[in-house]
Amino acid sequence: MELKRLVEELRARFPKGLDGEREGLVRALAEKGTSPTEAERLAEALEAQSYAHYLPGEKGRWVFLSKPLDLTALMRTLDQEYREFVGEGDEEEEVLAFLTAKLEGDRAVAQEVLEALRLAGYVEKGYSPELERDRLIFHFPEALRLLS
Repeated sequence: MELKRLVEELRARFPKGLDGEREGLVRALAEKGTSPTEAERLAEALEAQSYAHYLPGEKGRWVFLSKPLDLTALMRTLDQEYREFVGEGDEEEEVLAFLTAKLEGDRAVAQEVLEALRLAGYVEKGYSPELERDRLIFHFPEALRLLS
């Protein structure tokens, strides 16, 4: 099965991501009629090709992105560079502008990433005293340690 098509199907079945760890992903793939061995192979391929990402933590879940992406590197970039970035407009537009720039202009994937991080509990709206305004705050140092 082509991975891109499989990701589209998984995104349609689990628009808010798939709760659970690797066993949950394998089980979801097996429910599509594949053998357990094939489901395990597909799960590994989705991860290896960077279409599927497990976001650990309080709301741990699998997220599926329509484009292969090194999500761990992007999270590190957010953790290191976003604090210094001040964009235009409201806090969500600011984050989307930052992510879009990092993703070489792909705003649709930027929205997928932001929604995935929000659903996993890594994003919240908060006040930034140094900027004297609201901004989205990212909480994932623990996830970066777990993903390393």
